[in-house]
Amino acid sequence: MTSSPSDDRTSPGPDSHEGVGAGAATAGVALEGQRPSEPRRPVGFAPASRTDVGPVPQSLKRRLAFAAFDAVNRMVPKTADRVVLHSTIDLEDGVFAVAEELHARGWTPTILLERASRAAEVHRHMGGKVRTIPKKSARGMLQFLTARYVMTTLSIYGGTKPRPSQVLVNIWHGEPPSGKVIARFFPGQGGLECTYTPVTSTVGRAFRSAEFGVHPLRVPIIGAARNDRMLRADAAGIRRALLGDAADRPTFLWLPTFRESSLPTISISAAHPGVPFSAADVQQLDDWLVTQGASLVIKLHPHDAKTFSGDFKAIRILTQEEMERHGLTMYTMLPAFDGLLTDVSSIWVDYLLLDKPMVFAFPDIEEYRRDRGLNLEPYEDWVPGPLVRDIDGVIAALADLVEGRDPMARERGLARLRFHEHRDDRSAARLLDGLGIQPR
Repeated sequence: MTSSPSDDRTSPGPDSHEGVGAGAATAGVALEGQRPSEPRRPVGFAPASRTDVGPVPQSLKRRLAFAAFDAVNRMVPKTADRVVLHSTIDLEDGVFAVAEELHARGWTPTILLERASRAAEVHRHMGGKVRTIPKKSARGMLQFLTARYVMTTLSIYGGTKPRPSQVLVNIWHGEPPSGKVIARFFPGQGGLECTYTPVTSTVGRAFRSAEFGVHPLRVPIIGAARNDRMLRADAAGIRRALLGDAADRPTFLWLPTFRESSLPTISISAAHPGVPFSAADVQQLDDWLVTQGASLVIKLHPHDAKTFSGDFKAIRILTQEEMERHGLTMYTMLPAFDGLLTDVSSIWVDYLLLDKPMVFAFPDIEEYRRDRGLNLEPYEDWVPGPLVRDIDGVIAALADLVEGRDPMARERGLARLRFHEHRDDRSAARLLDGLGIQPR
């Protein structure tokens, strides 16, 4: 499987044409071939030792508990109209989009919460369209055990194997082709157990099948439900609420990836907390933005948001508390901005649907490439925007946008075709249609 779009960046690639047939939820579409290429760097999944891919160590007690739970799940009868939803962060757009579509069809799903304290916030977003139960409770486990349909963004109750009587859908939280390698599996090891795991493209199907260890026919190309909420959001109203008097200025959103402490060689200890640039660089960017009458909003990882500081005039931090105060989630917020800065986050694949400019601020790309691995290589040739490695590059890329130039518009359009077979707000509907969940 090659991992370069082509030696010619203007070429759409084999799976980026308009004629790709819509992927049914049964996913009865064979994987398409891809043109060979000779990228400058190794392609595909990064090599890994068996210590990298072996099962996560668990105590004997924990293994026995999961085995017993799995056995019970095999025996307990399922309730045909029971749907359980779950995410690791509770406030997740994919889960919310599915819940909204279920409600529109007359179904009331149950959301299993990792943190019971989030119940009120979930109901605020859902407007009474769901039930909420703590996942780590007897009621939560009973809901799972008796549900005909379970949908999650990662795994639930130890990654229990789906039974013929239960449909387990892993909707995940980002598209697999972009960003860092999240799974390095040898045959027969690793993987995530599920009945189906939807994606947005044939490229995504190839990666998801390999990473999760599932048959390609269980990877339907129906789109990502989380994007439904992004495409339906009131961009103008949200922009006014978030930016106030600054709503008329060019304003960009920066979503830097959290540099994980488990990867000691990928460090921003010399950088400003939360972004991979020094404090002096961030100050330089702020000074430039002031001269341009532009602004930058940074949404940091919660671990970084507490330590980021600075006397900035055109740069500000958007906190989770502020988002909750405005009733926003990540995907309902995205359309409010004029462009996106990111690096290795998979969110850029989804952002393509908005057809807005992107800048990839990635000064530590070589460290990521060496220590974590990148799914798409050469990464610089895949991203639909300038990849810059220093603050001068960031400023130059933003200058184009502030002055009304959009030099990567064509490449962005080709990438949208390559990574999105569906470009509407009906992904959750296609998922439920494929599962046979019809209006009551």
